[in-house]
Amino acid sequence: MATINIYRNKLKAAARFMAVQDIRYYLNGLLIESNDVQTRIVATDGHTLFASRDDAKGDNVGAFVGIIGADTVKTILAWKAPHKSANDVPVVITTADDLAGEHRAAWCGNVCVFRLIDGKFPDYMRVVPTDVSGAPAFYQPEYLVRCSKAAIDMNTNKLGHFDFKQGGDGSGIAVFSSESFALIMPIRSTVADPADIAWAREPLPAPAPAKAAA
Repeated sequence: MATINIYRNKLKAAARFMAVQDIRYYLNGLLIESNDVQTRIVATDGHTLFASRDDAKGDNVGAFVGIIGADTVKTILAWKAPHKSANDVPVVITTADDLAGEHRAAWCGNVCVFRLIDGKFPDYMRVVPTDVSGAPAFYQPEYLVRCSKAAIDMNTNKLGHFDFKQGGDGSGIAVFSSESFALIMPIRSTVADPADIAWAREPLPAPAPAKAAA
């Protein structure tokens, strides 16, 4: 049995990077890793990856690794805060002795019982780069919007700003704080050619001269 403390703003941010009804069912949820020292939340859809950490404040008990499904995450995020300061109160997850058993999440009088996704989450540590080239790359705008919304969720920037470094053919890194980041895979795209828009620098073409009557 383990006791894990997780903040809802981190859950909300991470949930933006979960897969949605992916055939790789183990991506349709959040990986939680926790021990007496630290708790980590990881989510990926195969194109983006979000990771965050929170150092324990003496309130974590035991070690735990498991995937919490999207339905459970949505249930926790749907709970209404009884007062503004409630957002600073962590969700307390109490795990069963048997990982295949029923686990419990509680927050401000709300409780849900859930089971973990039975699957192996990808080894996220293997894809975290040691360096990023800074070379230009193309990225899906939707992925950058996710990062902006995550920054707002976690209150790292009220305007949704975040630090970003492009990675050329490798992942770009969006850094929200020293506690959380996202990786974004680039997309293949052709470089725009100014010659393709040359017509907009010219006036309308003149009509062809009218043919003389026979």
